Amino acid sequence: MPKKRVEIPDDIAAEILFLSDRTCCICSTRGKAVQIHHIDENPSNNSIDNLAVLCLECHNETMINGGFGRKLNANQIIKYRKEWIERVKKRKKKADEIASIETVTGSTKTIIATDKLVDNIVAYKTNDDPDLLKDYIRNILTIHQKQLVVAQEKWDTGITVKVNGGSYDMIDFYEEVLIELSSFYPKGHFGNQLPNEYFNEIISSKFEWYRLALEPDGAGTGGTIVSTMTGGHVMEDLKQMIIDMVNTLTSSYNIDKEIDFSQWRSDWLQ
Repeated sequence: MPKKRVEIPDDIAAEILFLSDRTCCICSTRGKAVQIHHIDENPSNNSIDNLAVLCLECHNETMINGGFGRKLNANQIIKYRKEWIERVKKRKKKADEIASIETVTGSTKTIIATDKLVDNIVAYKTNDDPDLLKDYIRNILTIHQKQLVVAQEKWDTGITVKVNGGSYDMIDFYEEVLIELSSFYPKGHFGNQLPNEYFNEIISSKFEWYRLALEPDGAGTGGTIVSTMTGGHVMEDLKQMIIDMVNTLTSSYNIDKEIDFSQWRSDWLQ
């Protein structure tokens, strides 16, 4: 008798998607449509440890096909899941260390309105300090240029995996900048989601949109160049999102006379 399917609670689904960067833990190809897989194949067991994010193609590999049997068993998925979530965690931590307000400004000021801690890392914070914002906007330009130099070394190799890695590094950096800038908006401004979850979902949707747009003949028909092109488009979108937020915040915090936004924008786009 088939086991009864119990719908995965929204908070648990959101958590496993966030931990996995909304990306398949098997192929780790960003932008593919994904679904949440029950590792033990019990659709009523919605423990987060029993859930893995898989793309449709990799999910098919967990199914029994003909006489050859399944290509991915539970133990393999558990291994891939663990390794991928750890990789995502390290990437996010690295981006935070590079683009956090504390790193960029050197500020040791107390950050107010901490709502949630994840592994002792502040996941939501609200600042209300024009001088701190001004320092961040100015100093992030230098950090940005340094990150571009590092990424350019990867882009110059012409090797697809390294080229994509350079773009993904910049996307992680831009995502963290967006999260940090969001801390200057009112508490709860981004709805029920924390800023890191909010921007992670937006970025995931951009990956999916560009991948779909670049493969008019169907998923998987565009070759490896699609991943490279998709990463480039997402990177440019996030770059513009940061420009829009900086433009709004400089005006809102009345520091637009101290920061020449036109010049800042020009420097940011170099």
